[in-house]
Amino acid sequence: MKTLKLLMLFFFLIGFINCEKNKSGKENSYVFIKPYCDMVTVGGVVGIREKCFNSGDTVSGRVITDGQVTIRIAAHSELNEGPPGPHSYQEFLNVPAEYLKKIKERN
Repeated sequence: MKTLKLLMLFFFLIGFINCEKNKSGKENSYVFIKPYCDMVTVGGVVGIREKCFNSGDTVSGRVITDGQVTIRIAAHSELNEGPPGPHSYQEFLNVPAEYLKKIKERN
Protein backbone atom coordinates (compact mmCIF):
# COMPACT_ATOMS: atom_id res chain seq x y z
CA MET A 1 0.00 0.00 0.00
CA LYS A 2 2.87 2.34 0.83
CA THR A 3 4.45 1.64 -2.58
CA LEU A 4 1.16 2.47 -4.31
CA LYS A 5 0.96 5.81 -2.48
CA LEU A 6 4.55 6.64 -3.43
CA LEU A 7 3.85 5.77 -7.07
CA MET A 8 0.73 7.97 -7.08
CA LEU A 9 2.72 10.86 -5.57
CA PHE A 10 5.47 10.37 -8.15
CA PHE A 11 3.02 10.51 -11.08
CA PHE A 12 1.28 13.53 -9.59
CA LEU A 13 4.59 15.40 -9.33
CA ILE A 14 5.55 14.46 -12.89
CA GLY A 15 2.20 15.77 -14.15
CA PHE A 16 2.57 18.97 -12.12
CA ILE A 17 6.06 19.60 -13.49
CA ASN A 18 4.85 19.09 -17.07
CA CYS A 19 2.02 21.58 -16.54
CA GLU A 20 4.50 24.16 -15.29
CA LYS A 21 6.70 23.63 -18.36
CA ASN A 22 3.74 24.36 -20.65
CA LYS A 23 3.34 27.79 -19.07
CA SER A 24 6.86 28.79 -20.09
CA GLY A 25 5.62 30.36 -23.34
CA LYS A 26 4.60 33.67 -21.75
CA GLU A 27 2.66 36.13 -23.81
CA ASN A 28 4.49 39.35 -24.50
CA SER A 29 3.53 42.66 -26.05
CA TYR A 30 4.98 43.41 -29.47
CA VAL A 31 4.95 46.44 -31.72
CA PHE A 32 5.13 46.27 -35.50
CA ILE A 33 8.25 48.04 -36.75
CA LYS A 34 7.23 47.85 -40.42
CA PRO A 35 3.92 47.19 -42.23
CA TYR A 36 2.80 43.56 -42.60
CA CYS A 37 -0.17 41.97 -44.41
CA ASP A 38 -1.37 38.35 -44.55
CA MET A 39 -4.50 36.38 -45.42
CA VAL A 40 -6.77 35.32 -42.51
CA THR A 41 -10.01 33.35 -42.18
CA VAL A 42 -12.86 35.48 -40.84
CA GLY A 43 -15.80 33.11 -41.33
CA GLY A 44 -14.98 29.70 -42.67
CA VAL A 45 -13.20 29.08 -45.97
CA VAL A 46 -15.41 31.58 -47.81
CA GLY A 47 -14.34 34.45 -45.56
CA ILE A 48 -10.67 34.75 -46.43
CA ARG A 49 -9.49 38.36 -46.25
CA GLU A 50 -6.31 40.34 -46.06
CA LYS A 51 -5.33 41.54 -42.58
CA CYS A 52 -2.81 44.37 -42.46
CA PHE A 53 -0.84 45.89 -39.61
CA ASN A 54 0.86 49.28 -39.71
CA SER A 55 4.09 50.39 -38.05
CA GLY A 56 3.35 51.16 -34.41
CA ASP A 57 0.42 48.70 -34.00
CA THR A 58 0.74 46.73 -30.76
CA VAL A 59 -0.29 43.09 -30.33
CA SER A 60 0.19 40.29 -27.81
CA GLY A 61 1.85 37.03 -28.74
CA ARG A 62 4.53 34.48 -28.03
CA VAL A 63 7.64 33.26 -29.84
CA ILE A 64 7.14 29.83 -31.40
CA THR A 65 10.55 29.64 -33.11
CA ASP A 66 13.46 32.01 -33.49
CA GLY A 67 12.02 33.31 -36.75
CA GLN A 68 8.25 33.35 -36.01
CA VAL A 69 5.95 34.95 -33.45
CA THR A 70 2.33 33.83 -32.99
CA ILE A 71 0.14 36.87 -32.34
CA ARG A 72 -3.50 37.01 -31.27
CA ILE A 73 -5.67 38.67 -33.91
CA ALA A 74 -9.10 37.90 -32.39
CA ALA A 75 -10.60 37.01 -29.02
CA HIS A 76 -11.71 33.42 -28.40
CA SER A 77 -15.47 32.73 -28.39
CA GLU A 78 -17.93 29.83 -28.48
CA LEU A 79 -18.01 30.07 -32.29
CA ASN A 80 -14.54 28.51 -32.33
CA GLU A 81 -15.40 25.61 -30.01
CA GLY A 82 -15.48 22.24 -31.73
CA PRO A 83 -14.63 21.50 -35.34
CA PRO A 84 -14.11 24.32 -37.85
CA GLY A 85 -17.30 25.50 -39.49
CA PRO A 86 -18.75 28.36 -41.51
CA HIS A 87 -18.91 30.63 -38.46
CA SER A 88 -15.44 29.95 -37.02
CA TYR A 89 -12.65 32.44 -37.45
CA GLN A 90 -8.89 32.63 -37.08
CA GLU A 91 -7.63 33.66 -33.64
CA PHE A 92 -3.85 33.54 -34.19
CA LEU A 93 -1.44 34.53 -36.93
CA ASN A 94 2.21 33.57 -37.37
CA VAL A 95 4.30 36.63 -38.21
CA PRO A 96 8.01 36.68 -39.13
CA ALA A 97 9.94 38.08 -36.17
CA GLU A 98 11.64 40.71 -38.36
CA TYR A 99 8.36 42.69 -38.42
CA LEU A 100 7.99 42.83 -34.62
CA LYS A 101 9.84 44.23 -31.63
CA LYS A 102 9.13 43.01 -28.08
CA ILE A 103 8.09 45.88 -25.79
CA LYS A 104 7.26 44.16 -22.47
CA GLU A 105 6.61 40.82 -20.82
CA ARG A 106 3.28 39.80 -19.33
CA ASN A 107 2.90 37.54 -16.31
